Amino acid sequence: MPELPEVETARRIVERELVGRAVEAIALGLPKLMRDSPEPTLAPLLGKTLVGAGRRAKVLAFEFDGGLTLLSHLKLAGQIAVHHDDGTRFAAGHPVPNPAGPYPHKASHLIVRFSGARTLFWSDARQFGWLRLVPSAEVEAILAGFRFGPEAVGPDGIGVEELTRRLARRTIPIKTALLDQGVLAGLGNIYVDEALHAARLHPSRPANGLTPDELVALHVAIGWSLERGIAQGGATIVHNKAYPRDGFPQVHARLGEPCPTCATAIVKTRVGARGTYWCPVCQPDSVPTAENPTLG
Repeated sequence: MPELPEVETARRIVERELVGRAVEAIALGLPKLMRDSPEPTLAPLLGKTLVGAGRRAKVLAFEFDGGLTLLSHLKLAGQIAVHHDDGTRFAAGHPVPNPAGPYPHKASHLIVRFSGARTLFWSDARQFGWLRLVPSAEVEAILAGFRFGPEAVGPDGIGVEELTRRLARRTIPIKTALLDQGVLAGLGNIYVDEALHAARLHPSRPANGLTPDELVALHVAIGWSLERGIAQGGATIVHNKAYPRDGFPQVHARLGEPCPTCATAIVKTRVGARGTYWCPVCQPDSVPTAENPTLG
């Protein structure tokens, strides 16, 4: 599913390619996507100019003049693509439709024509995503209602002290805690595996059992993993698995391959019902001590 780097990449594409352009035509082929939307259609956006593209956690917020904002969640299989009439195209999110293939795809449920010969395709092969057209003045309150935790990365990203506080009372596995959007907004399965490996933490360690040094290492590793993902424009997905590019992801979906740190074979287990990849040498299920300072 699209995780924060994929969603942030989609936001950047829309910001770069469409902000300042007016909506010329809209085709919404699947009205049920307007779940819980006070406006049942997108017709009020006709003639409006896109003035901003924001993100909170994995929710995109496209602001138009006239006081309207389109909120969007890509959920399990959403994709956003922007095509120029000259053939130039940009896409982020799920690999279906094939970004290099023909559009519109049967999963392209929203098509928006913008001035400047550009078209946005909003696709969702699983139809779990949603769209909501809301007054811009209400966006902050609507997003607050999701009760997201602090952002995991960026200028408003969580600090190590706040991360420590949020994990202090959670006895659940650290991987499960990090996937909780109420603890930390934006982390998904791929990037949690990468952060835990970089921080040398076993995914089943109790979240409230990390040492101060481990918490500092985890905080750094979370930022590193997400920034690597964003720099790549999101993960490359092949046959429903993340495919490494330039050595990243280092462990996720690399079952049996050598750990890039110690060459031990990567193993897979399940933590909180999520497929989890880790190195049994770099990520032992132990707390470091003065006698064993390299553990953890």
